[in-house]
Amino acid sequence: MMSVWIAIVLMMVATVAVHLGLPQEVAKVLVKIFGCHKCLTFWTTLVVVQLFGYSLLVALPLSLAAAYLSNWFAVLLVILNKIYNKLWQRVNK
Repeated sequence: MMSVWIAIVLMMVATVAVHLGLPQEVAKVLVKIFGCHKCLTFWTTLVVVQLFGYSLLVALPLSLAAAYLSNWFAVLLVILNKIYNKLWQRVNK
């Protein structure tokens, strides 16, 4: 019987949340996060490091460092892409 009450309360909470527009706003924020490699790296690292049991004092600096390094990794990918394009043009001439 308790599970029925839990389901009813969850239904009411979800309905009120949709009525207030909360899921739409959360989705907008998530789209912004997923569109930026630094943001996605920061939040993913923060969550995963904490899931592995580390404290927030360890997870925050590690997440910031990973987000910073992701910028340099993106630069490396751009350079490798340019090299690939040059090689591809040479092969197809």
